[in-house]
Amino acid sequence: MGERKSGMWGIPGLQEPKVTEQYTAGQFNWTQQEVAAGVFECAMQFTNEKGAGENGNGSAILDFVIDSWSVENQIMLPGSVYGGNRFQARRIPYPPIFKDEEDLRADLPITVTNIARLNIGQGESRLERDTRDLSTPAIGLYMPDSGVGCWLLLEANTAGSSVGIVIEENEDRSTAVLSLRIPTTGASQLLAHKGQSEPSGKTTVQLHAHVFPCTSVSEWIGRFAPIRKSLADQHQLPSVIPFFAAWDVLENKYNEMNWHAQENYYSVGLRENHFQDWQCGWVGGGITTYPLLAAGSGKSRERARQTIDFMFRTQAESGLLHGIYSQGQYPGDGFDREDASRWHLIRKSGDVLYFVLKQIALIEQQGESIPDAWKAGVKRLADAFVRLWKQNGQFGQFIDVHTGDIIVGGSTSGAILPAGLMLAAEYFNDERYAAVARESARLYVERDLKAGYTTGGPGEILQCPDSESAFALLESLIVLYEMTGEKEWLTSAREAANLCMTWCVSYDFQWPSHAEFGRLGMKTTGTVLANAQNQHSAPGICTLSGNSLLKLFRATGDMLWLELLRDIARTIPQYMSRNDRPIMSWDEPGSHLPAGFVNERVNLSAWEGEDKVGGVFNGSCWSETALMLTIVEVPGLYVQPDTGIFAAIDHIGAERLDGVNEGELRLRLWNETSFPAAVHVLSETSLEARKPLGQQHVRWLPALELAPGASIVVQFGVEGFQVV
Repeated sequence: MGERKSGMWGIPGLQEPKVTEQYTAGQFNWTQQEVAAGVFECAMQFTNEKGAGENGNGSAILDFVIDSWSVENQIMLPGSVYGGNRFQARRIPYPPIFKDEEDLRADLPITVTNIARLNIGQGESRLERDTRDLSTPAIGLYMPDSGVGCWLLLEANTAGSSVGIVIEENEDRSTAVLSLRIPTTGASQLLAHKGQSEPSGKTTVQLHAHVFPCTSVSEWIGRFAPIRKSLADQHQLPSVIPFFAAWDVLENKYNEMNWHAQENYYSVGLRENHFQDWQCGWVGGGITTYPLLAAGSGKSRERARQTIDFMFRTQAESGLLHGIYSQGQYPGDGFDREDASRWHLIRKSGDVLYFVLKQIALIEQQGESIPDAWKAGVKRLADAFVRLWKQNGQFGQFIDVHTGDIIVGGSTSGAILPAGLMLAAEYFNDERYAAVARESARLYVERDLKAGYTTGGPGEILQCPDSESAFALLESLIVLYEMTGEKEWLTSAREAANLCMTWCVSYDFQWPSHAEFGRLGMKTTGTVLANAQNQHSAPGICTLSGNSLLKLFRATGDMLWLELLRDIARTIPQYMSRNDRPIMSWDEPGSHLPAGFVNERVNLSAWEGEDKVGGVFNGSCWSETALMLTIVEVPGLYVQPDTGIFAAIDHIGAERLDGVNEGELRLRLWNETSFPAAVHVLSETSLEARKPLGQQHVRWLPALELAPGASIVVQFGVEGFQVV
């Protein structure tokens, strides 16, 4: 290998940026300053001498050439492109499912849909995105041969528009060009929004480069976490409706709209088609029952138990659960395949194993008995996973629900399974389950997490990188750590959380004037990008509460995880439609989402069309389950009086007051919403925080009540807290 060329910022082969000939409207000026070791603050200023509409094309293209390139280099555009998305691909209409017989095998390499990607083979290699497609306007580069990592961060909401990003490789992959399309007109609206001004005809865009020695993908991704918000405007936490009041709306909606009275189960939607009837796991079936058992009325709890009774009646001879049920039929997870009914997405039964065991523990804590059919069913399910692992050394992605054989292997779809198997090991006192939990978790960590992506969590993306499998893996690693105390799982959990963070929106998007979400003042910080195919963000994690982040914070003391949990949990209630604050639908003029609906669409990008940015269709979905889980698993207020740490996760305000002794904390809390709040409080010392929480829900915690508009002062100490 020849001598490597040094380049700008110490990145081998990186040349100084140049404006292409396509920009003819004015002048370009580039400035940069190294403000700390490896940290460069750069400004790109464009002077549009002709002005918008006067032969000015309204944008400039800035090229960064890297002439010491390799296909081994890693590229990430957070929330959209992972590892350059350099995977084999199939062009299949939505909803995609594997069709080629050559793809129906256990050893299938990662195979994605027709997403933006660099070419895994020969020929043209070019991908194009823009900053609206990303969770954070950022570009990550890791060059393993040189031991260099880099993150480029751009301003959000640039010039009231977005920055286009193109990455193109030459034919022999020895050179790559990163091109930024910078909008140079329309800046005045953004500057006015930010309270700034700039001479007419000038646009300045900030770019920060963080360059550092790096020896692994995990280290590179970890360097992104503390800097992702560094160019974002100050985030204003939403205060719309407290968890306590939101719960009543959701529970009422589920009992009025989701209860199937003829067959005695809660459907995942309104049963307008079989996807909205019963699906186990994934989008809520057998998951929603957990918060209803924890916090629901007597009617809700009884219906939740009936739903679990029903679910075990859908168990197939393999021990797996049928993925879909509707009107006496099992359509299966194979969409339009002729043999669709035998296809089963593995994460569905994995979710069931995990959440049913959580519910069994909850019911026993409540002093009630567990039906023998549940115990037998969950053991058959756990045994099916052990058998699958022993036969294949993997869980695969799609399984024959009748035989338990792998149809399509690979992916991280089964990432929740180590968590479920650990709970099964404890409940049945069977070490076989724990052994498979450890082995499978190590596979996911070594094969997927350390590569910088997890794949195939949802059932309709083939094996695209996605956020769902990343958060499921984090959940499993936290369960393993809390139940075993083994440090390897805590180390891996940190790495998984770093990856999860790349999927979470780090700024508040500036909605276009036509957007419904703009009318309602929706904040986007803490929404979660779905996957590399479905380029929308969403309220909540599909489908978890995120309390794994609280557990990770407690184990490490790293505030990043508590802040991320707050951002995710606090953003969801604003996306719930209410009678007093209906969310209008794009389906037809004047239509709105009924009270309790939480639609999954938080469209920042135009992936469904410019008119769909900041709007939703009239649909009920899993985000409601995510909010219900959040309400019962995440405390509304977290406090460590001895360290002074606190976080208001519920929709209340909190500020520190002076005049207390060492080891104490005094907070003023207020409720600026028009709804009553009952805020569950987890107050503990930093030493107590090192003790595992386990599978707890927050209803065992004390609650502080705040009437609408009320304010109270609370004193926290090592012995507890009191209103003063």
